[in-house]
Amino acid sequence: MLHQSRNPSSWLSINRCRASAQAAQIVDNMDYKSLIKSSAEKGGGEKVMWATVEVTTEAMELLKELAPEKYECYMRKLSEALYGKHYSEEIALADVAKMHSTGADGSKHQGAHWTVEQVETAWSGKSFPAGTTKSDRYVAANATWHDLRKKFTDTQVLDAAYLFWFDDEDWSESGKIWEYMSL
Repeated sequence: MLHQSRNPSSWLSINRCRASAQAAQIVDNMDYKSLIKSSAEKGGGEKVMWATVEVTTEAMELLKELAPEKYECYMRKLSEALYGKHYSEEIALADVAKMHSTGADGSKHQGAHWTVEQVETAWSGKSFPAGTTKSDRYVAANATWHDLRKKFTDTQVLDAAYLFWFDDEDWSESGKIWEYMSL
């Protein structure tokens, strides 16, 4: 439901802020980064941080409802800020769920071909760039399967996926799968 939150009174107070032209001008001149910086300079601690997280969460829920594509883009940027250029479990599951392909026999498939556990078992004993997550491997294996399944066996796909995503001499840093999937 639009504008619904765990704390409906917070939306009422936001609407009250919009009541005057002067308040609207003040809000237009504010930016999130400046507010956070100012709070930190004034000694805002963990309690303030969690209050900010709560308010931001409410705003994000509204964004999710009104502009889902922008919400997804923002969440990817937030995830990268938190985890670097590596997949979190949540974003990995979402990206793999969107994958789709048609096999040589005309069969259509949407989502994961392999589970995280199956990928981990298949690639046990292989070395990966520092920082590589299980979720990076899960996305890489499934993305490659969707791209190559018309012509290659599962074993060939896993070998190609490992070589392309994780054993690439001209890609010097970790996070190749994240970079490609974020294009």
